[in-house]
Amino acid sequence: MKNKAPKEEEIVGLLQDGRQEAISIIYDNYGAVLFGLCVRMMGSKEDAEEVFQEAMIKIWRYAKSYDPNKARLYTWMMNVTRNACIDQIRKNDRRPQIQDVETNVYKVDAVHQTDLPVDHIGLKKELERLRPEDRKVLELAYFQGFTQGEIAKKLNVPLGTVKTRARKAINELKRFLAKDIGS
Repeated sequence: MKNKAPKEEEIVGLLQDGRQEAISIIYDNYGAVLFGLCVRMMGSKEDAEEVFQEAMIKIWRYAKSYDPNKARLYTWMMNVTRNACIDQIRKNDRRPQIQDVETNVYKVDAVHQTDLPVDHIGLKKELERLRPEDRKVLELAYFQGFTQGEIAKKLNVPLGTVKTRARKAINELKRFLAKDIGS
């Protein structure tokens, strides 16, 4: 497995069997992206390092709950990491500085740079295709950890509008990605 990147099924098998090499493989193949998400959401490298470590522990601890029929491993790990960030933000009762997706998606320092998983490539381009008001809702929800109610207050729009924009944006992203995969 050292010469080529392991397939997702192999990683899942190792992880769910409790094999410690799974964490090394995850760190090598996904660590930069997961850490980048922590940096974006937490706003400081120190806070990000702490939350990244917690996220890796949660990935290890809850590996048996991962269901490949519900999501790809990458998606599941991003959600675990995102939730760890949100938990820490709420615990600290503070919000990071809002950063736009255009300049911060996949921003990872050179020390942690690795090859990005194939299903991660192109997300920035796809986000840019969304209407600005729909993209803003996703930025606030997924990259900043705001709840839909908080987004409604921040953008001064009804909660129903936030829900509609989020649903529409997610459906559009699915459509864009399905079309790109089919090409």
